[in-house]
Amino acid sequence: MVKGRWTAVTAFTSMERAIPTGHAEERFCRFHEVVLPKPKVEFHNRICGNFEPSEIYSAHNPLRQFVTVAKRFAWFGADLEPGILYEFSYNEPPGIAKSVVLRVPDYQNDTWTKPSA
Repeated sequence: MVKGRWTAVTAFTSMERAIPTGHAEERFCRFHEVVLPKPKVEFHNRICGNFEPSEIYSAHNPLRQFVTVAKRFAWFGADLEPGILYEFSYNEPPGIAKSVVLRVPDYQNDTWTKPSA
């Protein structure tokens, strides 16, 4: 497992520890230490598999019930790769697509590396 604090880098949850609210805007990700690009499609949401729910996570779930991250991510129908920023539409979660590689996990050295250009 890559060392680090697993943090959301998603506009759809607006987690305080990840990025400020900024749907469809460039934002700095404090976990990956990169600027997240604007979505390619304006109404798309962005998410990364490096996710740590905060105390406001349940506010974004139906009836304010706690839903595990695994259950919430299951709606995509595929595992999210570490270090990848994805885009998706709420109306079609299985249509999730890779947007950009933020960092590459280096499992042998238990760290991250920058993506090759």
